[in-house]
Amino acid sequence: MLRNLHLLRAVAALAVVYYHTTSEAGLNLSINVGSHGVDVFFVISGFIIAYMGARSPDRFLTRRLIRIVPFYWTATLAVFGAAILVPHFLHSTRADYVQLLCSLLFIPRETHAEMVPTLVLGWSLNYEMYFYVMFAAALVIARRRAPLVCSLEIVAVAVLIRLSGVTHPGVQFYARPLVFEFIYGVCAYYLFVAAERRMSWFGRRPGGRWALWGAALGAALSIGIEEAHEGFGLPRFLAAGVPAFVLVLAAVLLERIYRVTTQSKTVFIAGESSYILYLIHPYVVYGVLRTTISSRAVLPLPTAMGLVIALLLVSMVAAIAIHEWFEKPVLARLRRTVLPSADNLLKTAA
Repeated sequence: MLRNLHLLRAVAALAVVYYHTTSEAGLNLSINVGSHGVDVFFVISGFIIAYMGARSPDRFLTRRLIRIVPFYWTATLAVFGAAILVPHFLHSTRADYVQLLCSLLFIPRETHAEMVPTLVLGWSLNYEMYFYVMFAAALVIARRRAPLVCSLEIVAVAVLIRLSGVTHPGVQFYARPLVFEFIYGVCAYYLFVAAERRMSWFGRRPGGRWALWGAALGAALSIGIEEAHEGFGLPRFLAAGVPAFVLVLAAVLLERIYRVTTQSKTVFIAGESSYILYLIHPYVVYGVLRTTISSRAVLPLPTAMGLVIALLLVSMVAAIAIHEWFEKPVLARLRRTVLPSADNLLKTAA
């Protein structure tokens, strides 16, 4: 188990919560960054899929479906129900049955000039499911080289779509440069494995610890700065993706080689709940704001920042509660029912 990835997932999810809370739809604050936490998630996903796929390739796709689908479907159906019963509360979401079906099947579909499913942040899960399917196919083609084969598949699909001239948004979705951030995660995995084989060499060089600390902090700072300056004109998969790659690699190497990690149960639970936090926080944040504060209200900065902190905490508490009382029992039941007994002992890191 790589605890530093739990920490990174929690921080990335909270960064996205901060972004939406301070955005124009929220409190409309000038310090509005954090959306590139999604880039960190994609790199982590590439790393985790390669890491877990190499260690337990059997029934890979089944295990990923069990991890992702139950809460996503539940939340999607809940939002769809709200769109029928209280449509004014959701503003842009409509009770579109075709969109609901596409959302449940992880099929990207354009509505109102956006590739947004019924559960608005589910767009990133459409990529996740794409990655899972590509990796499952790679396991069939060459199990031992599945991460590499999967990366080549993703590149090949993107290139073929670009060359085909097909302009349908649902097809172009898989040719967006964001897919390369998954490959960054696979590259981080291979570098991690190579470093594991030379742990004694690294262990004799304590300066490596500080180099990795510097790389991690520099990468995290770089992600925030480039977002504030709109990537300095660079495409997102470079401006945010490359620092996210450095951050993830530094974090796992610090833990595995130099034992720099945290044993905090709070951090662990926050990381475990980050998936739910990411998906539900817009409804928590905007729901609270729309029922307590006038959209025209201009708050003093100290008051606004205090409210931001409160909304971060409320969102996290809600996510942890759902994780503990809904997600964990459901996942445990599904794993006992669907997976062989050996798989029940597997502690997934995502």
